[in-house]
Amino acid sequence: MSRYPELDEHIKLLKQDENHMKYFRQFALENINSDPKYVKKVFEHLLELVKEWNYKSAEHWCLVYIGWCENFTNNFLEASTTHLIANEFFEKEQDVEGIITTCNALLSDYLNLGEIELAIRNGIRGIELANEVKDECNLIALLLNTAETYIESENYDEALALVERLRSYNYTIKVTDEVIILGILSKISLNDNKLKEAYEYCNKALEIMEKNHDIIDREELMGTRAEINYRIGNYDEAVREFEEIIEMTGRNNDPYFKIKTLIRWAKCYYNLGQYNFSKAKLLLVINSERLNDYIRIRVKAYELLKDIYIKLGEYEKALEAFKKYDEYKDKSNINHSNLWLSVLKYKSAANEAKAYKSLYKKIDLISEIGRKITSSLDLEEILKSIHEEIEKIVDTDILGIALYNKEKNMLNYDFFIKDGKRFQKSEKAINDNTSFGAYCFNSKKEILINDIVNEYWKYIDKSGISEEKLRRLSTSVIYLPILMNDEPIALLTVQSDKKNAYTRHDISGLKILASYIAIAIENGKLFNEVNYFANNDVLTGVLNRNGIIRNGEEMLINNRNCSNSIIMMDIDYFKTINDTWGHHAGDIVLKSVAEIASDKIKEYGSIGRYGGEEFLIILPNSDLAKAKKIGESIRKAIEQHNYPIDNNKYGKITASFGIYEFVNIHESLLDGLKKADQALYKAKASGKNMCISYVEEFN
Repeated sequence: MSRYPELDEHIKLLKQDENHMKYFRQFALENINSDPKYVKKVFEHLLELVKEWNYKSAEHWCLVYIGWCENFTNNFLEASTTHLIANEFFEKEQDVEGIITTCNALLSDYLNLGEIELAIRNGIRGIELANEVKDECNLIALLLNTAETYIESENYDEALALVERLRSYNYTIKVTDEVIILGILSKISLNDNKLKEAYEYCNKALEIMEKNHDIIDREELMGTRAEINYRIGNYDEAVREFEEIIEMTGRNNDPYFKIKTLIRWAKCYYNLGQYNFSKAKLLLVINSERLNDYIRIRVKAYELLKDIYIKLGEYEKALEAFKKYDEYKDKSNINHSNLWLSVLKYKSAANEAKAYKSLYKKIDLISEIGRKITSSLDLEEILKSIHEEIEKIVDTDILGIALYNKEKNMLNYDFFIKDGKRFQKSEKAINDNTSFGAYCFNSKKEILINDIVNEYWKYIDKSGISEEKLRRLSTSVIYLPILMNDEPIALLTVQSDKKNAYTRHDISGLKILASYIAIAIENGKLFNEVNYFANNDVLTGVLNRNGIIRNGEEMLINNRNCSNSIIMMDIDYFKTINDTWGHHAGDIVLKSVAEIASDKIKEYGSIGRYGGEEFLIILPNSDLAKAKKIGESIRKAIEQHNYPIDNNKYGKITASFGIYEFVNIHESLLDGLKKADQALYKAKASGKNMCISYVEEFN
């Protein structure tokens, strides 16, 4: 019995003539939107038959539509692999229609995988071929899909140029094409903050869909309209629309679009400053079982979650979210390289293979170096890694990395190595007209010099550099700006004592690497910032409760056989200060006391804000006598200091101290804290402004 009796006659005709595959291609186009699973089963059955009949062209057309079915059910990686196999065959056979069709398919696959470069590459290839052979139908599809890819990568001008091309030529635009065009225009207008215009485009597109009973991309358009409603203040309408989209994705069993919609919703709340609502939506994304299938979306989710926790002041959670973001970013980079390997694997035609192998070899080397550079979150480790890896690809007698200090408006050469030796940090003003680095940073242009004596004048003021200084400079130099969102954040220089050491190819390789370096530096800075706030008190700058407790526990683990002490310090009459002078005065006192105490203990231990006006001081390798001496020095300094609490009025502050030395190696930090707290209570009860040790309290 036939598996698909409704198609028996056409299967017989296909067996007689391979060209009858055109019927099944049309069958796929008519049915794939409504039932991609059914279409996939049909084409998998056809694939078995045409392989048996040795119909190679039909075999690869089957793969095209099996790939589209994978795409329609959000299995984008499987879709791209299937389409690559078909594309390779059509390239080899010079089947232009097949090449155009698979370029369009790969464009969609890569767009959904977040591989914008590969998507645009296939889009442009398909557009060029479709234009040559005047294949209007595929040309329109490719122009629209490429425009949507540009929208996804936030290249709105390029997207608009493609839409204008479509409208200015005398193309036959179908109703579904017009809906897509209106959707693209609505996003461009939204980006330009032309909210009324964006709203009108959305409504018009949805009206056309309603009239023609077409539901393709309806959720996407509704999501755009919901975003517009948030921007113009129609919050109830926006919420209603987002809720309807989520309900629709549930009915359609579309977890991919549900996840994308929740992220979009979370961003709307974030932009409104409603961070808890944003977090709630984002946690629904992160807890979704299907999120594992979409690494790029996971990266976006954790990046936004990290930003939300920073805004909420939950720095420990921000740090955890950042670590997750970095973990999945690394996996995303590996996937990126694997996709390029797939391209290489299936591009087997001689000329294509040669070009792709050369391209991939370069990309793979730089990507591998990039992954190593971005694998660390410690800024110092990042800088060392950059040096080690760059030495592998260019001649490097000198390597320097300068980070931009915005507050000082200076370039800080945090990392400068000559002949393998690290030099001390130096600074350069970015308005120094004798500095190659300043020129590079300000102009955002690279410098390539292979003969310093004869070429230096192109970049710096001749009168500002002596012949003696010129002779000390390296003969060949490269300076490269490191950009993030088209703004310079740092610069890289490699230098050689050899003449003509560098080429434009070296510049190209280093420019690709610079994008990794930019990400690594920003990640390192952000990690340091988030890590700082996760462990430090925002007001005083000293360690927070968790940070100081961690230090105390580490002290007891690492110094078991030594004398270890702690001090509990409490500002006297702090509530009176707040009630009399206000919380601003209280903040001044807290910051000043923390600064005084930090200065006194910096050689001996660490200090943290334990809570309110109470501070904990950790003193490893300090016995009770030493701890009491340190406590007394802090007490006197606090007492003698003048505190500017109100308009040139200065007040006097005192503090009380409870001191404890750990005498039993089995005592926990909590045991010690209880005893230090009892000593502090005794100091408070005995008149304040004094140091009492736990031993004295019991004597």
